[in-house]
Amino acid sequence: MLWIVIVIALSSIWLMIKGGGLYFRDNDSAEYAPIKRKGFYYIAVGASLMLGLAFWNEFVYKRSQSALDREEKRIAAICTDVVKAFNKTKEPIEASMTEMKSVQFPFLPKASSKAIGQCQFVIQATVEATYRSGGTHKKTYEAQVEFDRTHETWHLRDIKWLDD
Repeated sequence: MLWIVIVIALSSIWLMIKGGGLYFRDNDSAEYAPIKRKGFYYIAVGASLMLGLAFWNEFVYKRSQSALDREEKRIAAICTDVVKAFNKTKEPIEASMTEMKSVQFPFLPKASSKAIGQCQFVIQATVEATYRSGGTHKKTYEAQVEFDRTHETWHLRDIKWLDD
């Protein structure tokens, strides 16, 4: 299928280039008129093929069952990706730590972090925070995160500080 799409796209580009070469010559003589018209037809056919390919892609291919299956697999992969959930918790957790000047997150969450089903996660990590007055402190948190499939957004449901 992909090869057919590539062939149609390349053919339409070739037709438009060939037509442009014939149509946009600087010659206004009467014997050049049929050649100019032929160039216009090449451009029109090439553009029609390109537009047809774009409409087919938008209204047929993207709506096909295979596209829906790919989308479902993509969402299912997100619903088990603990590292992605961890990365999505960084910003709201940093915003909740208002008394800190800076917060440094580890590269990966703790091994006890897990997906608990239905696009929900329990994330545990230890951050190194610097107080505004100076000094650093390590704080461990457990966050409950949820991925909303319909809007494709992440929601931080709860944060528990484990070492307070």
